[in-house]
Amino acid sequence: MSRPTVLITGAAAGIGRAIANRLVQRGARVLLWDVSAPALEQTRDELGDLARAEVVDIADENAIASADMTTWRPTHLVNNAGILGQKRSWLDLEAAEIERLLRINVTGPMLVTKAFLNARALDTPGAIVNMASIAGENGGAPGFAAYGASKGALLALTRAMARDLAPDLRVNALAPGIIQTAMQTGAPGGAANAEAIPLGRAGSAEEVAGAAEWLLLDAPYTSGEVLRVAGGRR
Repeated sequence: MSRPTVLITGAAAGIGRAIANRLVQRGARVLLWDVSAPALEQTRDELGDLARAEVVDIADENAIASADMTTWRPTHLVNNAGILGQKRSWLDLEAAEIERLLRINVTGPMLVTKAFLNARALDTPGAIVNMASIAGENGGAPGFAAYGASKGALLALTRAMARDLAPDLRVNALAPGIIQTAMQTGAPGGAANAEAIPLGRAGSAEEVAGAAEWLLLDAPYTSGEVLRVAGGRR
């Protein structure tokens, strides 16, 4: 059995980068995908020989199909890439913006999963983790209905994937709450809403990464589940 090789989308910063770092420390190899070439190169350089990086836009089906997954065949997948979108009232919703968000947050993970299934190495037990959000359960903050809807769809996809891909692959989702990342700075409230969190603080990317590591490598009888990393917030 070879060492795990984990494909991580949105890997250049935030939670994706923290997951990559944790897995490399565990001895796994990581395939890093992101749209930001400079940040991706920096992350790869910091992680060393166990990391490979490629600029891939998961909103582009051709980019996914042409990405290199043969040099290192992946055994595990983290569908982490996603966007928050712009805060919009219901009267200001724009179809193009909704479609772009759904393309990245829902269609992208489905197409990446398809490519992963076609390329994955079969000699190592594998798993998939989808990065959802508590917004997928509670609808999200006012003005971010499309984001909440996209994460709700990802939760449904997780359960469908867990059923369809068993017993060869385990599939689970993480549902972070307020996490201190660059993406969170665009969300309403952010760390300022700590009083709404039972544990009294925002979480860290490293704490989400620890949960991802467990689901990927240390939970052999866990599939089809949603693990909240939200400090008790729902």
